[in-house]
Amino acid sequence: MVKQDIINTFCEWTAFSSTRSGAPLKSRIDVYPLIRLPRYDEILSGDIIDLKEFEDWHTKSVNEICTSRSEMNIGWAVKLINVYLKGKVYIAGEGREGLAGLIHPPIDGGLWNGIKKYCTSNNHKNIMKKTHTVTTISGIKSVETYKTIIEGCRELSNELNCSLIEVEQLWLGTEY
Repeated sequence: MVKQDIINTFCEWTAFSSTRSGAPLKSRIDVYPLIRLPRYDEILSGDIIDLKEFEDWHTKSVNEICTSRSEMNIGWAVKLINVYLKGKVYIAGEGREGLAGLIHPPIDGGLWNGIKKYCTSNNHKNIMKKTHTVTTISGIKSVETYKTIIEGCRELSNELNCSLIEVEQLWLGTEY
């Protein structure tokens, strides 16, 4: 149980930390309740999960966050969820069978830059058109826009022969 508590605290902290640059809400008192709002147990516990079930859960959770706090648009809501799940599922190995292959990479400037660099070098204009339909988290104002970005990332994961979350290997956030 101690390890579980440490993992959960760390995942919440990383999701909270992802709001430091440009998010409309930055205080712990505002952000932590939003991180805790999705019903993660629905995707972390149980039998095999499929794409439709995960995507339905993800969309519902994003909408719950946005409804709870109108300042949080779709882009920031998905950022909270995706960073949290990156830690819980990809790094800590938690969740239902199949979940690790379904979670989304956290979208931000570092990932957009890495995708642009890769796609430009490899002439993937169609992927770029989808992943760069907008280029700021605040610019992701609809679920449809977000789904288009993820569709492009999914195509990129097929190109790279990796899981969707592993598209993050292109992230350039630590380059100056």
